[in-house]
Amino acid sequence: MTALLAGCAPHVPYAISKDDQARFGKKLIVVHLPHRVDPLILGVDDCKLYRARIEHEDIVGWDVTLAADWGGSYPAFMTACTQESLAWDGKYVRVSFCAQAIGAGGGCANGADYRSPTGARPWWYQSGSSWALLPR
Repeated sequence: MTALLAGCAPHVPYAISKDDQARFGKKLIVVHLPHRVDPLILGVDDCKLYRARIEHEDIVGWDVTLAADWGGSYPAFMTACTQESLAWDGKYVRVSFCAQAIGAGGGCANGADYRSPTGARPWWYQSGSSWALLPR
């Protein structure tokens, strides 16, 4: 009888699995954009931004949409993600990555502050006091 009742649980649209909740923790946002039927669901882990792939109101996978420039200044195997953040400010998805070279001291070797109105390309990165378009 229990198995029968378990199969009758109501469908929860856009439910985030326990594994994904554990993986992203507080670095997960759900944004309802006016021009989209499905919400924009994003999570950050290990200096990579993941965007939920949605079908029929279910999350069916995650795609990397932005990542720190691993190995830009140092070989990737010598770099570790030390800080990351994700937020929605009402207009832009804002992401910040700091990938630091292991044993090189303070400062970010790779990464930056990024923004996008859709959580996908095009991305802008902060360059000094202004924003520049991130090259493909």
